[in-house]
Amino acid sequence: MSVYVLDSTVLIGYLRDLPPIASGLRRRLSEGNTLATTCVNVAEVERGVRPRERQRAAAFLDALRFLVTDREAARRAGQYQADFARRGRTIHTADALVAGTARAHGATLLTHNLDDFPMRDLRVELP
Repeated sequence: MSVYVLDSTVLIGYLRDLPPIASGLRRRLSEGNTLATTCVNVAEVERGVRPRERQRAAAFLDALRFLVTDREAARRAGQYQADFARRGRTIHTADALVAGTARAHGATLLTHNLDDFPMRDLRVELP
């Protein structure tokens, strides 16, 4: 069984009832996998949640496993940023922290923004 970190694009898509996202998450759950999130993604959802979505968003986020962004995850995030900066590419801190957290926990990241997560040592999938 695998752990899947839901990036903000997936969390918001689920909350906005996009059918492909809901079916992809249901499929992963039916296969016995775990759905998770990070501090960054919770903060991003809280920042952008619509008032009518607030209660549903809170219930959904509370049902997910919460992966802690620990020292290892933070170091990995900084390394991602430094490595890509040397190649002339900017990785935003929020994305680096999500990637670092997923990698530190051995999780696969689900996102609609594949371009934001070019790290080769991280499993990244569409939902």
